[in-house]
Amino acid sequence: MKRWYAIYCKPREDERAELHLDHQAFEVFRPKHRVRRKRRGAMTTLIESLFPRYLFIHLDDVSQNWAPIRSTRGVAGMVRWGDHVPPVPEPVIDCLRRNVDEVGCIPTPQADYQKGDRLVIQEGAFAGHQGLFYGRRGEDRVMLLLEVMKQPQTMVFPEASLARG
Repeated sequence: MKRWYAIYCKPREDERAELHLDHQAFEVFRPKHRVRRKRRGAMTTLIESLFPRYLFIHLDDVSQNWAPIRSTRGVAGMVRWGDHVPPVPEPVIDCLRRNVDEVGCIPTPQADYQKGDRLVIQEGAFAGHQGLFYGRRGEDRVMLLLEVMKQPQTMVFPEASLARG
């Protein structure tokens, strides 16, 4: 019976591991997502692994030879709990595969805030306070302009803790 298993890859070599396992005729799945990063002063969109250093492989747990996997370039080893290699539940993989686009990316929704949009902080020490959208810091953090002690201050908050005001 074929099942999905998780493979742990060497640092920044999950793409290499995926390529080499694919060349060995293994069925491999590495979900990706688009991220915006600053490169040479300009914002660019990159495609990165959704789970850095991990990928999934579909194996027959009885008849298939697993030995070549360990020596594949980029692979550190199978994910284990002691001596046991646990399978990844099929519904987890199905859900991920259903949501990938033609490039293999899972969309990561981002609110389309414009500079000056009024946002309300929903949780944390500043819950209930309002601020103005100032910019983004990374994939999931937002800079807000707040008035603290009658002075404008920029502060960074997780995007998930904000709502439109």
